[in-house]
Amino acid sequence: MKKKLVLAMNVFPYNSGEAAFIIPELKRLKEQYDITVISHADQEQAKAGYVQEEILEGLRILHFPAPVITMTDKIKAMVSYLLSKDGRQEIREICRGKKDIPVRLYQSLSFYAQAMADQREIRKSQGIPKEEPVIYYSFWNTYYCYSMVREKKKHKNVKIISRFHGFDLYHERIPGNRQVFKHQMEAGTEGLIFLGDFARKYYRENVGADSTSEEKLYVCPLGIEPAGRRMPPRRSQTLQLLSCCDVIPLKRVERIIDGLACVEQGEIHWTHIGDGPELEKIKAYAKEKLTEKNNICYDFKGRMEHSRVVAYYETQQVDCFITTSSTEGVPVSIMEAMSYGIPVIATAVGGIPEMMDGNGVLLPGNPMGEEVGKAIESILTSDEADLCRMKDRSYEIWEQRYDIDETVKMLLRIL
Repeated sequence: MKKKLVLAMNVFPYNSGEAAFIIPELKRLKEQYDITVISHADQEQAKAGYVQEEILEGLRILHFPAPVITMTDKIKAMVSYLLSKDGRQEIREICRGKKDIPVRLYQSLSFYAQAMADQREIRKSQGIPKEEPVIYYSFWNTYYCYSMVREKKKHKNVKIISRFHGFDLYHERIPGNRQVFKHQMEAGTEGLIFLGDFARKYYRENVGADSTSEEKLYVCPLGIEPAGRRMPPRRSQTLQLLSCCDVIPLKRVERIIDGLACVEQGEIHWTHIGDGPELEKIKAYAKEKLTEKNNICYDFKGRMEHSRVVAYYETQQVDCFITTSSTEGVPVSIMEAMSYGIPVIATAVGGIPEMMDGNGVLLPGNPMGEEVGKAIESILTSDEADLCRMKDRSYEIWEQRYDIDETVKMLLRIL
């Protein structure tokens, strides 16, 4: 009989970008475990329906909608928060920090209220066995990980493992610049998984408790499937440049535009895949900066399902992948490009430096347009031998570090 595993997600299996992160891993976990997926999609996200994937066959799926916290919920949560050991610990830590105390208290209380609501869903659904051994794998280190930590007293045989990514790790990613309830979640879990050495080091130095045990902190990257082909050599004088991300402030897509505006020699076709609240603003900025650049053309593809992104790589020429994010974990978008043997231009933020070693250009963490432009020009003007070395190195790094078969072996040893 297979062991039981509960996989807690934000939105999956409802249609979202999260599918690209979890599906390769889930395909292999299904071979070892009897899996229940708990989705925390809100009601609007749930309207998109399930992803159209065979991976869902044989899975039990529960939907605990992202909590909508009413004033009554907030009052109840505040009383419980003030009376609880965990809540009082949060208050002490926030007051000792002496920064943004009102904002941090509000963030902490809101998180606590969400966890209480999720805890009620756990009890109501009876979806997590109380007596049988079960692994609760929280794909994000967020409120539903904490709710399971709180509920653990009634589930004696549960083992809680939680991943960290970006918004759930770095202080600067949330209002008030302080991650909440991390020490309590650390104490109540059996293992914490980080995408790279940088992330684990950041946690130890900035987030974790003084008593953090090294034996509880693991590094296990996400992985991706092998590509269907190796990208062929450049087919024309025009450099085919690709970026793929949400159009939101922290992705800094405008820096790519600033860089392209600085390129005077050579022809470039830039394609961007992804949408977001700033898409129209970015389109207008591209029009302003690039319209008179006769050597630059560009195309905004908008949002694509992951299967269409893969199809793009399989059928279109891509000579270089670029990202200018201000903060990252270990981006799957870069892994995908490397699996096709594509050189990469990327900023030195988060775990990206661990991904760069002779396979492109590592930009400063906060590059100016000229620096981005010079990086693009360096790829544009590289001779065929140098390009081949970069392409081969990209593929080698993917094969050695981010092949899904190898990363899942690492994960299974942790679980």
